[in-house]
Amino acid sequence: MYDKTTKVMNRATVKADQNFRGFNRYGGSRCARTIPETEFAMISVALTARRISWWILASALALTVVEGAIRKWVIGSAFQVGSYAAYFSKDIVFTLLLLVPACRASSAALETFRSWLLPGSFLLVCGVLTSMSRDINLAGAVLTLRAVLLLPAVAFVAVSRLQGISLRSVAMIIGVMTILNFPLGVLQNQLPPHHILNRYASDTLDITTTLTGVCSTGTFSYITGMAVISVVGMWAGMVYMSLAQTVRQQMFGWAMLACGLGCGLASVSRGPILIGAFVLLAWLLFSGEWASAKSRSVVAGILVLGILVLFELTTTFFDLGQGLLLRAEQSHDSTEERSLGQFEEAFMALQMAPSGNGLGTEQVGRYHYSEGKLTDTTFESQLGRLVLETGVFGLAGFVVICVGPVLALQVAKRHSTARGENAAFLATQLFLVSMFTGNVVFNHTASAFAWMIFAAVMGACSPNPRRAITF
Repeated sequence: MYDKTTKVMNRATVKADQNFRGFNRYGGSRCARTIPETEFAMISVALTARRISWWILASALALTVVEGAIRKWVIGSAFQVGSYAAYFSKDIVFTLLLLVPACRASSAALETFRSWLLPGSFLLVCGVLTSMSRDINLAGAVLTLRAVLLLPAVAFVAVSRLQGISLRSVAMIIGVMTILNFPLGVLQNQLPPHHILNRYASDTLDITTTLTGVCSTGTFSYITGMAVISVVGMWAGMVYMSLAQTVRQQMFGWAMLACGLGCGLASVSRGPILIGAFVLLAWLLFSGEWASAKSRSVVAGILVLGILVLFELTTTFFDLGQGLLLRAEQSHDSTEERSLGQFEEAFMALQMAPSGNGLGTEQVGRYHYSEGKLTDTTFESQLGRLVLETGVFGLAGFVVICVGPVLALQVAKRHSTARGENAAFLATQLFLVSMFTGNVVFNHTASAFAWMIFAAVMGACSPNPRRAITF
């Protein structure tokens, strides 16, 4: 019995001669709680902490998907206290990870992220303080600070609470939620605009429609949420395929990819389709580990395609695609303008207010609580609005913080030992780049997914072999 326990301990890389502490050196309290130094106690506490961390993360991800459904179908209005609680519920649950006992050892990848997070946060604070001297909207400031400072900091601290979780399980739960949103989006697309399933969280906005149907929102408050789950679902499919060991698992990965694409088509948005196609193509080209299992993946893909044809789902994809093409033809802006226009808007914002024009003044929901309405912004893109809120220092700080996760995952690749992890890390890097260059600051769903997924991937990756994990 003792030998079996010892083997479990070794597999968990737990040192029995170390004290378990509730918070690591990045996490806060220095008042450590020491437990009996026995192998059984160490293993029991470590496994319990990992289990609690997993359920907290899973709950936060689930709330990111369903909080919109709660706001529009249960509460019925975006301007009630219950709706605000639902809005921040995912962030509150994610922050609960800080209460879970932490693994005291760091890793080279986490240290890399820290080395970019600290100077980026300093620059952001400088930009925030400068812009606040001109103006501040309290409600908008809370939303901006949540996206640019709070979530990155929580993600950094949460990594040590998530070490050892299963990345495949994280991809699976996101994939399942994507698969469930796809048929709902198809149904919403075919229903009339005034149907209850097609309502928004804010009942003061008109439902967006096209010649072929309604722009679906799925379980989210607005169309942008459905567009985000499209890219997130495709990330889940790529990660699941990277870590898959059987044809059945490969098929499930292909199903995630297909449903992620379907969610983008159901939202009738060009953005998620173009981003998803670029990310998937780059992953296929540069993921060497996936190429080594190409024959098995191709077989799985053919089987999934056969299922789609059998149930006539290919017709559904074709009809949704036609709707997207018709909307693109009627659009007044080109794809190039939408993708590169944010740099032009950032330059214009720098000329207008290089030190910022007021914190929180570019958030759509800045008057959501005080006046019960959504407000237009000066610019549409993220960079221009961020400059007006935080100035040139804030923009520089945001860029520095966003570089950190991408480089941290690059470091994690060098220390990776598990099969398929490098391909999963590449998929995550491409996903994060697409989120950071999109609208992660002013889209609460995108920012939540980006930082939760980053924390999960960092926690699941193998630590630096020269530094053992101790609890």
